[in-house]
Amino acid sequence: MSEGAGTRSQRFFARWYPDVMQRAEDAGQAEIRARHLARARGRVLDLGTGNGFSVPHYTAEVTELVMLEPNPALRAQLQRRTADIRARAWQIVDGDAYALPFADASFDTVAASLVFCSLDRPAAALAELARVLRPGGTFLFHEHVRGTGLRRVVQEVATPVQRRIADGCRPNRDFVGLLRRSPFTVADVDELRMPAGALTVVPMVVGAATTARP
Repeated sequence: MSEGAGTRSQRFFARWYPDVMQRAEDAGQAEIRARHLARARGRVLDLGTGNGFSVPHYTAEVTELVMLEPNPALRAQLQRRTADIRARAWQIVDGDAYALPFADASFDTVAASLVFCSLDRPAAALAELARVLRPGGTFLFHEHVRGTGLRRVVQEVATPVQRRIADGCRPNRDFVGLLRRSPFTVADVDELRMPAGALTVVPMVVGAATTARP
């Protein structure tokens, strides 16, 4: 695990992101997370846990929670939230979404919340999640996505700036399209609006996908 201070971009993002997102959590995002993550079972990998908004919403049905966060500044904030963890065992790890440091089929559930917008190679990350998920396991996703009409135009215009100030975030990313072309099979997807979200990140999808059973 890297214990450095991280890049300037990572430190800047870790300073403002938690306060901005807290407004969305207070406006209803926390309830969305709670309903969604109640579906997690067994050994769970949470990809890009950040400062830990997802942590309190995992239930005692989780036997082990592995929280992967590559930003050292956010890992430090996450460490301070461990009292909220209800899983029977847990660990916080550094790692690369494109080369996850876990064996094949080693998780019952994998989850990602507002992560795939910032990944340079989202297809490779989806393939890695499918690799570490057991056959028949569940991928729980919660992502802001590309909109339509005027909103999509705004997202396209805003993307270069948002990538610079928000640690790579691309508001124009078609996550569902990527997911449908991945090794996963989409089981269900709800199209929602992020509570109190900025104009570029209001469209959101929450749902589940699965891997093929043996």
